[in-house]
Amino acid sequence: MDTTNPTALATARILWAKVDTGFWVAHRGGEYFGCVDQVAGGFVSRDAHGVPVGRYDSLDTAKSSLRSTTHPANVSRRRRLERATVLTATGVGGTALALALTAGALAPYL
Repeated sequence: MDTTNPTALATARILWAKVDTGFWVAHRGGEYFGCVDQVAGGFVSRDAHGVPVGRYDSLDTAKSSLRSTTHPANVSRRRRLERATVLTATGVGGTALALALTAGALAPYL
């Protein structure tokens, strides 16, 4: 049973370790918190699940981007974005299907 206090974990300090050339790992309260990887032209930060948070010009900006990924406003914004993406993909797919069916139905008359 996990008896970790969520409040203590949320207020725990984020500690960074450089584990390789151009690669930094963060942990908070003894748990993996995310990482920053140096790429051509900047830095990419990833959250604790490996999901890219963003690409940044400076290492400090990339590191600070991880601090805001678990805030409730960011979580709800990410959910809205995912929902909008699914709805857009569904609409585009439905339109493509309708056009394909129309083209197939009209093909014998061309």
